[in-house]
Order: sequence, then structure tokens, then C-alpha cells
Amino acid sequence: MADAKQLTPAEFLATVLVPQYSRDSGHICWDCKHFKPVLKGSKFPPTDTIGWCTMIHWPFYWCVTDFNVVKKCYTFEKGVYSTKKF
Repeated sequence: MADAKQLTPAEFLATVLVPQYSRDSGHICWDCKHFKPVLKGSKFPPTDTIGWCTMIHWPFYWCVTDFNVVKKCYTFEKGVYSTKKF
């Protein structure tokens, strides 16, 4: 792990909050600052989702399934979830 003092707050959280699924699915959501992935070992949301968006259907959250690959999104805003590929 990189030295914690050199990381931004978002990059530090990405090293602590490890997602259940990897970025290999091709979802544009992985690079969006509104995306909240399912955390490793979490029991909620269901295991067929990779995460949810805090922007699209606030406050009800839109769950993104592993088999519905999102390539384009009208609320997409580039952000840093992680500096590494999971």
C-alpha cells in the first residue's frame, strides 16, 4: 500500500473500502464519483449488484447489476474511486 500521507482522502478510502467486484465488467460507473460499490463481505445489497449511484434516483439509489453493463450515463462525473484495478 502507498504511504497514507501521500494519498488524497478519496484515494485513502479506496484502500480501506474494498469492493466485492472488480472493474473488469466494463461499467462506466466505476470511474464515476457518484458510484458506491458493494463492499467485500457485505450482505446488502444483493450479490447480483456491483453497486449503486447516489445521483440518479436519490434518495432511492439505482442498483447496477453485474449483467447490465453501463457504457454511457447522463449523470456521469469523473471521480477517483481507486488508483488500482481490482
